[in-house]
Amino acid sequence: MGESGDQTEIIWSVFTFRFLSYRTVMMRTLFLVVLVSCVCGALLGLCLAHGFLSVNAWQLESETKPYLELAQRALALATNPNAKAQIEETVHNFGIMDAKASGAHDFFIRNVGTADLVLTVDRTSCSCLGIDITPVRVLPGGTARCHLKYTAEQAMTGKFTQGGIIRTNDPENREISLRVEGVFTNPVGVRPGSVHLPRVAVGSTRTATIRFYGFEDEPLQLSAPTWSDREHFDFHWEPAEFNEADKEDTHFSLAKSVVEGTLTIKPGLPVGPFQDWFQVRTNYPRQASVNFLVNGQIVGGSISISGQGYNRSTGVADLGRTVVGKSLSREISIQFLGGVAPSASVRVSAVEPSWIRTELSPPKDVGSLHIVSLTIVLPEDAPTCSYVFSGDGPQAHVTLETTDEAMPVLRIPLQFVVGAQ
Repeated sequence: MGESGDQTEIIWSVFTFRFLSYRTVMMRTLFLVVLVSCVCGALLGLCLAHGFLSVNAWQLESETKPYLELAQRALALATNPNAKAQIEETVHNFGIMDAKASGAHDFFIRNVGTADLVLTVDRTSCSCLGIDITPVRVLPGGTARCHLKYTAEQAMTGKFTQGGIIRTNDPENREISLRVEGVFTNPVGVRPGSVHLPRVAVGSTRTATIRFYGFEDEPLQLSAPTWSDREHFDFHWEPAEFNEADKEDTHFSLAKSVVEGTLTIKPGLPVGPFQDWFQVRTNYPRQASVNFLVNGQIVGGSISISGQGYNRSTGVADLGRTVVGKSLSREISIQFLGGVAPSASVRVSAVEPSWIRTELSPPKDVGSLHIVSLTIVLPEDAPTCSYVFSGDGPQAHVTLETTDEAMPVLRIPLQFVVGAQ
């Protein structure tokens, strides 16, 4: 029993020693695991925090603005809570521009107030003008760019002015007016653009002056004039000096050189309106030729024309409008005056277009007048067409021959329209 008890005590001692040793190892291992976990967790936490801050830095910055800065802005807004627009330039001059060209310019509006400045385009003077504002909301101390573009597809030569209105929330400057100006010109300018010579006496000579202006550095030179009626018109030119009228003109005063042409109408044109297109070549590649129109009316003292639709100032007979299947007639009165009246006679020598019908009545004497009536008929089978007396397109007319030596030919231009039913 004694020996058995000693063995039990020894076994228990060994077990106790091993258990305590194992627990010590386990505690150390647990402590090591906890320590490693804390270190790893701290490192992982730092990595996650760094990533979060990197992605959301802008938000954190906006939410953590210094309270002093916010307080200063609040104080400024409380003392002067207004936007204030400041602009140094409101007008821009493009100078000389080619006709139908485009131009652009930037105007700058600065906000010198303490509140946001809001800008909007209110209106422009023309659809050819566009304004783009960047940005439309300007922070205090910031600047907006107003890009103004002018596209002059339908522009005429000469001085131009266009602009627009910018609306603001500046209580002292609700509207800002922006404007561009300049002079549109071609390489060659002509004055007058066409030559009109009213009431030229039959058998007489008339002259007219036309001036050509060169806007390029090289002096303008003209050559190779062309026109259809060389029997009754003449044209020559020579270099000239700028006169007072040129210097006072906002357009032609910008030219670099000038050439003066002289147009001469010779005797022999028939009574009635006349017109001819002239063309001259230039030494400017960008405008190799220039055209101008010459028109007017030859009148005489022994023959007078009147009637429905006849315009004495232009010499054109306007027959009016009809439709296919319906005829239209007009009567023109030709009156001979003076000593030639008793023996005067007239006949139709040409009609254009040829389907127009004409008829001359027997002459009759009324006092000292010898009168012949000319009836002009657009027939029922006339085709659809439109004739206008102008420099372009086909011309309709009736040509008459007379026994008056001073006016052997009368030419009456016609205007009319034949429409579809």
